[in-house]
Amino acid sequence: MNNNRIVLTIDMEDWFHSLDDNPSNWSNYSRRIEYGTKKILDILAEKKSNATFFVLGDVALNHSQLIKLIDNEGHEIGSHGFNHKFIYLQTKEEFRDDLTKSINYLSDLIGKSITTYRAPYFSITKKSLWAFDILLEEGIKIDSSIFPVLNHRYGIKDNPRLPYQLTKGLWEWPISTYRTLLGNIPFAGGVYFRFLPISISHFFVSSLLKKQEPVLLYFHPWEFDSGQPKLKNISRFQRFRHYYGLNKNLMKFSSLLSNLRTISLSRGIDSIKLLK
Repeated sequence: MNNNRIVLTIDMEDWFHSLDDNPSNWSNYSRRIEYGTKKILDILAEKKSNATFFVLGDVALNHSQLIKLIDNEGHEIGSHGFNHKFIYLQTKEEFRDDLTKSINYLSDLIGKSITTYRAPYFSITKKSLWAFDILLEEGIKIDSSIFPVLNHRYGIKDNPRLPYQLTKGLWEWPISTYRTLLGNIPFAGGVYFRFLPISISHFFVSSLLKKQEPVLLYFHPWEFDSGQPKLKNISRFQRFRHYYGLNKNLMKFSSLLSNLRTISLSRGIDSIKLLK
């Protein structure tokens, strides 16, 4: 992969999806995803860059024109499931139903096959590796659900860090980390990116690119919306993880991409295939 190009992925969730996992409550919250998404689209258009947008079914259902706009601007649409549930808390049948509902809705919406997927909460772990067989059976060709770190909600810390192909042909592109003697350091998005100084993020990305390692970043539209409501009935840790650094994140995001051109997940895998 060229040193000036990295894969950018956007998890299309609204601000409340990760704070309240009960879909029956979602109608009580204001929907704000268009604000952050259009900020991202403006920056990508300015940088002549592309991304993969992993769309939650609930978002597609309520913002169909936004998803069509993303597709029309040349970005890749992937599935993020329908109801934002941890895979390892579902049965195989429940997961398949959630996946196919999402794939079918998105495919009908944009008139294209859906071949990329990311699990809510990066929840393909050692407890849910069975999900790969179902993804393959339902037409997914590239997954980006594994985070090679140790976290209380997700992660396979000894997982390969770089993209690889599973035995049955499905590709896995883990979230990028920076390898050290003490373990893999997460930096490539979410609260990790918001917490770290932008100089550290620049260092990690440039160091990996100098090593000829491909880089994959992930963000959420709500991370660029500092005006979102503040829920009070959540823990102090949840409050930190979700709200920390929102006011400066758009500036940091733009700075990170200032000298980079990003591509979609499928184009990233195509680039790797050409090198083999």
